[in-house]
Amino acid sequence: MAQSWGVGRLRWRLREILQTLWVRVAAFAALGLLTAALGFVLRNQIPDRLAGQIGADAIEAILQIIASSMLTVTTFSLSILTAAYATASSGSTPRAVQLLARDGVSQTVLATFMGAFVFSLVGLIMLKTGLYGGGGRVVLFIATLLIVVIIILSLLRWINRLGELGLIGDNLARVEEVTQKALQLRLQSPWLGANPLRGPPPDGSHPVLAPEVGHVQNLDMQALSDLADKAGVVLYLNATPGDLVHPASALCHVQNMPADPDDADQLRRDLIGCVTLRPQRSFDQDPRFGFLVLSEIGQRALSPAVNDPGTAIAVTLRMLRILSVWRDEATPDVQFPRLHIRSITAIEVLRTSLMPLARDGAGMVEVHRALHMMLTALSRMAPAVFAEAASELARDVQSHASQATLIKAEIEELTRLSGTLAR
Repeated sequence: MAQSWGVGRLRWRLREILQTLWVRVAAFAALGLLTAALGFVLRNQIPDRLAGQIGADAIEAILQIIASSMLTVTTFSLSILTAAYATASSGSTPRAVQLLARDGVSQTVLATFMGAFVFSLVGLIMLKTGLYGGGGRVVLFIATLLIVVIIILSLLRWINRLGELGLIGDNLARVEEVTQKALQLRLQSPWLGANPLRGPPPDGSHPVLAPEVGHVQNLDMQALSDLADKAGVVLYLNATPGDLVHPASALCHVQNMPADPDDADQLRRDLIGCVTLRPQRSFDQDPRFGFLVLSEIGQRALSPAVNDPGTAIAVTLRMLRILSVWRDEATPDVQFPRLHIRSITAIEVLRTSLMPLARDGAGMVEVHRALHMMLTALSRMAPAVFAEAASELARDVQSHASQATLIKAEIEELTRLSGTLAR
């Protein structure tokens, strides 16, 4: 199927590729090949006696040490990461493990070790071929010294990171950071450059069904706009990043669909090609997923097996810190006039993240105090955004508390907090 690729989608795909481990390893391998080629080219430009003066004749022994030690260190580091993934999955939530797997320090350290191993192999192979003279050995010696410095710095960073890798506080910090970035990005363009869609698509519009079951990870808005301009249609996008779609649900509705069946089918295929579907949700364009993962960490802490209300309270404080940047109602900045899309709402975010905590922590008055504190703070900081949603949710939170086994004084306290917030 032919797909239209806009600048936004290319940038998103490039960022996704750069987060993978093999890119860093390939960079070190390229450095080894470049060093080999440079040493061969400059072998006659550098005096052979210089190799003896700086000790470049020992390069083969150094490369052998790097090759043998880096393979061992890489294996040991992978075992540590595997244990950290298991700890993060059991201690917080499996959805947070993907952030740990994308950790920049861990990936850079592993790539350094693997890349140094590949670099040393390439250097040894080139040495054994006999293509280097004394000048080529000098080039390889200088590059090897650079690799040794990088290895030492990476080991220091790795040792510093091991003390917190996979712990609950580290996982919470990761989820908070990525959720805050996603929310700030979404608040800059709540409707992704399209017109706001409030309500159902107009009558007579034709649905474009999803080709498979999956979560929307990326919408190429520029490509969708170009298709709409070319076909002279108006698009009403039902699916936003993070939404679950299936073959019975519509990705979008098309107004003024071409009358020719072949043109209409081709337009449907092109529109589907502008939407990236994946089996899992992603944190990058979907701040709701970050709030959901934070809520899951709090729910696990409130389970009878863990019984850690302090972590649930810490989760509410982190949610409050993230939402504190949402101060004003956004106004549409329409860049794609033929596109219409829904935006995330305050009530949607709060209900998804807070109500599970209110349900699972119904018998813990300290958890409900934290929830009421969060709702009160949001309604005072940004009343235009959160006041109505906070008032509605306060009543629902109080409903959970009233059904729990709390003493009379605690129920009266929470009732008073809920009433104050509602007023």
